[in-house]
Amino acid sequence: MAIIKRRYQTKKQQKPVTFYQAEVFIKGVRIAVKNFSTKREAILWHEEQRYKFSSSPTSLKDRMRFKDCVDEFCKDVKTRIKKSTFQKYECQLTYLYSSPLANVKMSELKGVKIVEWLNWLKKHPTAKNKGRKSFIHELKLLSNVLNWYRNFLNEDFNVPITKKHKQMCVFKQNKPRRPDYYIQPKDTEAWVKWLKEHRSNPVYWRLAVFMLSTGVRVSEACGLKWEEINLEENIARIIRRVRWDHFTRWPEIEDVTKTDQSSRLIMFPEKLKNVLREMKEEDKSDFVFTDSKGELLKYNAVQSAFNAGFTALNLPWRSTHICRHTFATVALMTTKNLSAVQASLGHTEIRMTQKYAKTVALLSPETGEKTFSTLFKDNQLFQRSN
Repeated sequence: MAIIKRRYQTKKQQKPVTFYQAEVFIKGVRIAVKNFSTKREAILWHEEQRYKFSSSPTSLKDRMRFKDCVDEFCKDVKTRIKKSTFQKYECQLTYLYSSPLANVKMSELKGVKIVEWLNWLKKHPTAKNKGRKSFIHELKLLSNVLNWYRNFLNEDFNVPITKKHKQMCVFKQNKPRRPDYYIQPKDTEAWVKWLKEHRSNPVYWRLAVFMLSTGVRVSEACGLKWEEINLEENIARIIRRVRWDHFTRWPEIEDVTKTDQSSRLIMFPEKLKNVLREMKEEDKSDFVFTDSKGELLKYNAVQSAFNAGFTALNLPWRSTHICRHTFATVALMTTKNLSAVQASLGHTEIRMTQKYAKTVALLSPETGEKTFSTLFKDNQLFQRSN
């Protein structure tokens, strides 16, 4: 109960005047305040108001509409999340603001409203895009907004998103990813050779070799400075990355990595040292990988160069990230050390490393041999008959 006894006195008054201030708080938020001459009046009003607000299902924040909740969510998270993440949110906000959910009260936001929203999404013009197969990212943004509302505004709110809604998001089936999702060793040499011969700027084949040999992300490689490379000990420090603006595509330096675990030391092979030493003699920039003007590389230029090589060699890959998958798979295949591969990639959880280093890398000829020897003891059974 918030009943406060207060006094005030002016210069003309000989005695101070006493009054009682009643304040009504719901879930830590002051929603009403009023002054009374007696304590009894303050208590009666306080109880009446508290009952009124607590018994009404549409009281306080429950009267908030969904679009207003999205506004508050954006104001709060904009200062706490990375700029690249917020730009992705901005691209998806149109699916919330212009949707049937916009004017729905938060107290009325139930599972049936989510179903209506998903059906509306499937009729959206972007659903006809060739690359659009689901609205799972839009559902994740909605989930983030509703969880934020529950955590910061109304802890009694139940997020109505269920497994059914996640299944409804997918309206086109993706082809299952091939088990050997990495560039074969025989193809890597041909691809790097093509980049060296068909691109005037040698930075592309050198960048490809560096990524294939170390498993770093393209953003981490493009943000690498010479001061972080120790050519004597073959060590590089990954402490920053390049962020490409989602709208302008312009590169910007961020002195952070994707996660805390991504800030790491990596060791590059001895043969790569010669390539780096040659680059250091030629380059005048502080950064290792730059364009012909000595400026930061644009992602679309890197992707265009890499994809041109894949297309020319009839390879199925269309991504710079395939270099990271390739390093992880081949490293695990040759070393059988999953923890070392995890440290090289900078993954927080080992299950993420297992997704990158494909299961084909775990295959061992000993598995079949030992199983065969256990099942079949009689070796004469498999001898050739004359």
